[in-house]
Amino acid sequence: MKTNFYRVMGALLLMATSSIQAAGLMVSDPWVRAAPPNAPALAAFMTLENHTNSDLALVEVRTSLPVARVELHRTIMADGMMKMVQQKQMPVAAHGSLQLKPGSWHIMLIGPKEVPVMGDSVALTLVLSDGSEQKITAKVRKGNMMMKGGHNKMMHH
Repeated sequence: MKTNFYRVMGALLLMATSSIQAAGLMVSDPWVRAAPPNAPALAAFMTLENHTNSDLALVEVRTSLPVARVELHRTIMADGMMKMVQQKQMPVAAHGSLQLKPGSWHIMLIGPKEVPVMGDSVALTLVLSDGSEQKITAKVRKGNMMMKGGHNKMMHH
């Protein structure tokens, strides 16, 4: 009987650490793509779920990692080329979700003074349009540079 209790408690703890919820916004699977030591920028990804009756937007991200700046980006197709475009905010509709993933919406950590290695954790503070803030931790892991569909022409603003 105790064994089942510990299995259930372990499963609940694992579920609790894989997604974080505060003020109606749930963040799941936050991660930062591993990069070489001299990388000019890092990218962070996650899924944002809005469990409120109001539209929300991610308007700012801060990090404890020493970087020159943090920007919100979206990758778009322009003139046959994939292009990253800085965004003022990332909208998350009421009862909707937004997936930040390679080749789409993402957070850029530009000019890192130190580059974390695989397995490290990066602290991020998400600032929402309603003024609330949510602190999360993103694990550094290997990621696929290519977006679905195999487009490999990439241009940065």
